[in-house]
Amino acid sequence: MNTCRHVLTALTLTLGIAISGYSEVTPAKPRVIATTDGEIDDRCTMIRFLLYANEWDILGLIHSSSKFHWAGDETHEEKGWKPVEWLDRQLDAYEQVYPNLKKHDTGFPTPDYLRSQVFVGNIAYEGDMSKPTPGSNRIVEILLDDDPSPVWLQAWGGSNTIARALKTIQEEHPERGEEVSRKAHLFLIAEQDDTLATYIRPEWPEVQVLLSDWPSFEAIAYPWKKIMSKELQHYFDRDWMTANILENHGPLCAMYEAADGAFRSEGDTPSFLHVIPTGLRSHEHPSYGGWGGRFALSRGIWKSVDERGAPTHSILRWAVDFQNDWAARADWCVKTYAEANHPPVVLVSPGSDLLAAPGERIALSAAESSDPDADRLQFKWLHHAQVGELGGRIRIENADTPAATVAVPSDADQGDTVHVVCAVTDDGTPPLTRYARIIITVND
Repeated sequence: MNTCRHVLTALTLTLGIAISGYSEVTPAKPRVIATTDGEIDDRCTMIRFLLYANEWDILGLIHSSSKFHWAGDETHEEKGWKPVEWLDRQLDAYEQVYPNLKKHDTGFPTPDYLRSQVFVGNIAYEGDMSKPTPGSNRIVEILLDDDPSPVWLQAWGGSNTIARALKTIQEEHPERGEEVSRKAHLFLIAEQDDTLATYIRPEWPEVQVLLSDWPSFEAIAYPWKKIMSKELQHYFDRDWMTANILENHGPLCAMYEAADGAFRSEGDTPSFLHVIPTGLRSHEHPSYGGWGGRFALSRGIWKSVDERGAPTHSILRWAVDFQNDWAARADWCVKTYAEANHPPVVLVSPGSDLLAAPGERIALSAAESSDPDADRLQFKWLHHAQVGELGGRIRIENADTPAATVAVPSDADQGDTVHVVCAVTDDGTPPLTRYARIIITVND
């Protein structure tokens, strides 16, 4: 039998993926900039975003417009605009819970730092990219800085402020175009103005664009009840929201604009769920999938794969896990470290990127995984059949134990890939799950 071997790439070194046994490399925090049109679901989204502020290097919180909301100017009447002070008030509430959040992770940014990252972008009208603004200039500054790592540019409304930034670079720094194209990673929640079609795609065709469209983001947006199963709705209904988020969890969670006590809408939340470091490695490639959904290349952009009524929704398959995770973050606002729950740490052996021959049986182990609260752990090994070339043909033995065996089909072809996910869940309250994605490449 051939021995399973590690695939060693520059990517594994950069991201801290295990390259020989267990990884000791600490991955850098993803760099993120969020643009928002201030709609009610943006405001709900921002509540959850701030509870995960320790997970990223936040480089901008930028007011922008959309086809639904704009501030108006001398030639455009205001449309459904929420004055930008809504974000200031949320940051004031964040300041009140910040001392307790720090008890759970010292990486939470200070309130003053977050305030320093608030900018007003292009807000005058739908698709406004008529001139540079403080918000667009902030994006320019980050895209032209010395750090070559990706910048995740999230459009919770229109993409116009991002487009204006790219236009400034095109006009003033045309020699930096290739560099910026590698660095800018756009995550759009639908097309909420026409700037993707009329400017970004024609002028910046090499920029990676992820587009979460209907019905992907809708699953946790306004029509969520029409898309979720009854079983999932429990984690979004009034009783769950009241007990886990709205009451007795501090002033920030109390600001959540619930719909008669129930979950309202967070259609923009997939944009940052995508870059929470859960172990699913969704940030490495759009096709892998994770809490923010899964994507396939279509006419030059990465578009969400979900179809209405499809049984395996690429976001909702993880919904119980990310709702429980949110509930734990709400606890962090008010509870001591000992009183709250924290996610397990998943370690897999022999590695996360493996080579195997057709017919090979691969022994995998997550036995060295641990929990910071000393909770008991449950293990579930899953074949992520929607990713890779082998569909549902993968057999996993002992899938409910710390050590499992994956059998590669004997007729697998050179270059075929198998994505195995190890989900590790603690028995804390609420139960929390983290993962390891193991990618096996067939090499005969």
